[in-house]
Amino acid sequence: MAYHTKTNGEKHFPIMCAESIDAVSYVYQPVICASTKETLYFEQLARFEGARDDDRRTQTIIEWLEVTGDIIGLDIHSFDVAIVALLENDDINIGVNISGATLSKKEACAEIIARLKDAAAICPRLYVEVTETHAISNMLYAAEFASALDGLGMQMVVDDFGEGNSTGLYLSVLYPALVKLRMKSGQAVTPELLEKAALARTYGAALVVEGLESQEDILRFPKTLVDFYQDYHVGRPAELKQWRLRKSRPALRLVSNA
Repeated sequence: MAYHTKTNGEKHFPIMCAESIDAVSYVYQPVICASTKETLYFEQLARFEGARDDDRRTQTIIEWLEVTGDIIGLDIHSFDVAIVALLENDDINIGVNISGATLSKKEACAEIIARLKDAAAICPRLYVEVTETHAISNMLYAAEFASALDGLGMQMVVDDFGEGNSTGLYLSVLYPALVKLRMKSGQAVTPELLEKAALARTYGAALVVEGLESQEDILRFPKTLVDFYQDYHVGRPAELKQWRLRKSRPALRLVSNA
């Protein structure tokens, strides 16, 4: 099944996949600085025709692609789209998701690095988020990939730390600049969540709190343990052109921990 996507209505990048969905497109969600309310970067999120505006359905499709191995094609394609978006918009940063299944394949890692080297100018504005739904089966490949990204000026991000397969091992291998923690809206901050935050801090990572749906959620989390926020309360996913109509991001930049 051929998938097609576009960043501005003109560019198409076909990939092959077993899932019978007509098309994949992308929306973007900001990661916001807790102290200044500035946007650090926009996370690029896949949306499938027939599952748009349905996060659970989208996640089910992605997990199925991880099972079939087709996630590699989607991940490579996502990097292609992000590269084009960054080339077309020189005043934003973008975060791209990558599956542990893709990181476990040496050839896939090499293909992504090759594409990034061909567009080296945009690399300092690219954040790479390792997702939690599929385990990294070869940590050597993952470590080499992280090192190559650092050499190109990119930042690693560990998504949903402590959930699924995202464990402390990811921190010790990837040395991410950012670690995301998922908070349950309307609930008190748990000791477990605070332990995750403290562990991430020991690796020098900045913290992003997800799951926020109200100002009360923001106030529940200790200010000393959060650097950035992300979720519907601070910015719902939208097409990149919609964000471009709003104020462009100030120049924020994290220092690599590697």
